[in-house]
Amino acid sequence: MMRSVLTTRLLPWVAPLLVLAVWEYAGRHTTSIYLPPASEVAKALREDWMWEHTTQDLLPSLKRFAIGYLVGSGLGIAVGLAIGSSRRVAQYTGPTLEFLRALPAVAVMPVAILLFGLGDGMRISIIAFGVLFPVLVNTATGARSCRQERIDVAEMFGLSRLQVIRRVILPSAVPMISAGLRVGLPIALIMMVVSELVGGKNGIGFYLTQAQSLFDIAGMFSALVILGVLGNLINWLYVRVETKQLHWGAHL
Repeated sequence: MMRSVLTTRLLPWVAPLLVLAVWEYAGRHTTSIYLPPASEVAKALREDWMWEHTTQDLLPSLKRFAIGYLVGSGLGIAVGLAIGSSRRVAQYTGPTLEFLRALPAVAVMPVAILLFGLGDGMRISIIAFGVLFPVLVNTATGARSCRQERIDVAEMFGLSRLQVIRRVILPSAVPMISAGLRVGLPIALIMMVVSELVGGKNGIGFYLTQAQSLFDIAGMFSALVILGVLGNLINWLYVRVETKQLHWGAHL
């Protein structure tokens, strides 16, 4: 039993450690300057990200990520509930939303720059736009999947339309909403970096462009490592919360 537990816990670390070992060996035995050893990247992580660039670049990026994600998620849930609970709203808004949904968030960046300039407003709007439609589509699908008999019983007890949405349709849609929120997390992280590549003054994306312009290859790799760790950490935290709070969803 103990061996099985140890194997289960240690096995996922075999591949990352093997990649690091191969990376270190290849970096030390190649003549290419574009593949620094893993030890040099670790040095860049320690020198750049232990304090200075964490406060200067990482924290501002996380702030934009959080605000953009919350704004996009909130709009997606609100509009998705309206569409999923009303055929008339779905008919009126369907063509417009499908048109906007087909637009890549990156392609909207020039418009966002014209509307909000090169400040945080543009970056937050790009993140929110990227998150909006995964959450909206999942929310609408979850709202439509609510059993009609539940809605009928709620209306028989005299609940208003808004009360039916809040007390019946929304709880039924929560598992699908959660799936959309999880899909939106990596999109928000990607759009956070992309929005910081243009006209930024700080952030992880800005750090990447600066490292590129200075030919700091180890610094570029260190930013990629930070992003990978950050993405995994955010996903792990969300899964923990989802598992703890939405265990009842399997019984709907």
